[in-house]
Amino acid sequence: MNGYGFRRVARMEWIKLRSVRSAWWLTTATVVSMATAGAGVGLGYRSHTPVATAAQILNNSLGGAILAQLLLGALGVLVVTGEYGTGQIRSTFAAVPRRGTVLAAKAAVCGGAALAVGLVGSLAGYVGGQLAIRGTVIPAASLSDQVILRAVLLTGGYLAATALIGVGVGAVVRHSGAAIGTLFGLLFVPMIAVGLFGEDGIAVGRFVPLLMLLNSVAVTSPIPGLFAGWISVLLMCGYAAVAILCGGVLLRLRDA
Repeated sequence: MNGYGFRRVARMEWIKLRSVRSAWWLTTATVVSMATAGAGVGLGYRSHTPVATAAQILNNSLGGAILAQLLLGALGVLVVTGEYGTGQIRSTFAAVPRRGTVLAAKAAVCGGAALAVGLVGSLAGYVGGQLAIRGTVIPAASLSDQVILRAVLLTGGYLAATALIGVGVGAVVRHSGAAIGTLFGLLFVPMIAVGLFGEDGIAVGRFVPLLMLLNSVAVTSPIPGLFAGWISVLLMCGYAAVAILCGGVLLRLRDA
């Protein structure tokens, strides 16, 4: 039993993830929320004056990522805390004593699934917005345009990074409700704090997740002073790595 390698542990984690009903609900809700937000934006712009640009439609069509990040972040949390809640974590560690391997497998499986769902959701938001403006004079936003495609892809990457942050937070906190509340605070409270400084807060604001999403990642062009979209996504991945590293250290130091 102690000879389980990473690949086998990851396969076990994949089976667990697929068997949990909440995982299906969260991933489905992610795609639906993105598609609904995109369609709602498109419908709102049909009679908008002046006529919206393709960039405006895309930027707002991806706004469903505000909710989607919480849904996939919660998925990441539950990948870890779900086993603590049921006590199954003891059986997992009995089968695979190398706790770092278990956490790495959970992160890899959750990250891969979240990336796929995030990309599908991002595409759904884009398609929803484009279908809603069909038949109007509003110019379409084509995925053949690298700027448009980049925003769609980076939004999916951002959502996957949020799920990985959830994995790390789940490993640190271990309680589902508290971990999801902590994740919510990490995503939204810094934005409120930065807002108190007005324009002077932009130097710090470019490191804040929600500001990066709304003004750098899910847009055709970042606002002045913020990082480029791909840098913001890499920064989110860095946050995820730190969270998972902290979770891994505590996982080894604490009892199951």
